[in-house]
Formats: sequence, C-alpha cells, structure tokens
Amino acid sequence: MDPTGDAEVDAVEGRLAEEIVGLFPPVQPRAALRRQLHDDLLAMMRRGPTLQIAAPPERRRWVLIAGATVGSLVPICGVAAYLVRSRLMAKPQHASSQ
Repeated sequence: MDPTGDAEVDAVEGRLAEEIVGLFPPVQPRAALRRQLHDDLLAMMRRGPTLQIAAPPERRRWVLIAGATVGSLVPICGVAAYLVRSRLMAKPQHASSQ
C-alpha cells in the first residue's frame, strides 16, 4: 500500500526523474581544474586569516547608540502614556458645587 495514497503520482515522478537523469550526463571536472582548485585552496590557507572586522568611525558609533536608545524608549513612553490615560479616564468625575 502506498503511504501517500497516490501510486500513479509516484510512478510519474519516477519516470520524470529517469528522463532528467538521461538528459544530463554526470559532470566530471578535468584534472587540471581540480589541481588548480586544490592549489588555490592551499595557498589561501597558507596566507592565514585575512578577515578583518572594520570598526565603525566613532561618530557613527555614537549615532547608532543614540538611535538604539531612542528606539528603546519609544515603547516605554507609549506604555507610560497608556497607563496615565487609563488612570485619568477611570477616576470618577465629581460635579462641582457652587
């Protein structure tokens, strides 16, 4: 019994896979290309780590810090404004007597 419930779809997929494999022959890189890739990889490994992390300029760093601070304070101010408004609206209104 087919676990997917449709044996015909599986048969079509199998035939399609066989046709695709027949259209594209297996790829075998030439020996010269393999040697060149091997030599290039070894040369890169011998040179050592060349990755350098560039630190942002001081002015840009402070702009990022200020932006992050403001971005963090906006939700806090929104919550505080909501709490203040909800307290003001929840207090009963007294009529002034004159």
